[in-house]
Amino acid sequence: MKPVYGLSDRLKPLSAAEEQVLLALWECPAPATRRDISEKLTATGWAPATVLNFLYRLEEKGWVKGGKAGSQNTYLPTVTRRAAMRQRMDTLFGGSLPEAVRALASESGASQSQLEQAIRVLEEQHQEAEEYDLYDPYG
Repeated sequence: MKPVYGLSDRLKPLSAAEEQVLLALWECPAPATRRDISEKLTATGWAPATVLNFLYRLEEKGWVKGGKAGSQNTYLPTVTRRAAMRQRMDTLFGGSLPEAVRALASESGASQSQLEQAIRVLEEQHQEAEEYDLYDPYG
């Protein structure tokens, strides 16, 4: 297993429905039960067996690890949301943050207020990076 940005190269691509289940799992306290995950998926109206089927598929694809807590099956994501986002950025934008930001800004329908918030986040990240670059642990 060769990790790239925290992702195994053995991870299989997700369907849209599998991605919904993974998003719901990320929202749950770890480890999550099927019931915890189903509660985050109320808008889908999926039956418990359907959610279990998707969890099984996610486990087979390497995105989820199943376990036990007493008599209940539990589920943990094997990938962080950030690592998945980084992999998506690499795939869609060749790892280019400016291209990803440009696409998000133009396609998201963000309001002026949301764009201003995003600019502040980028400025904060830029400031933190500059401070880190100036840090000399030996100085």
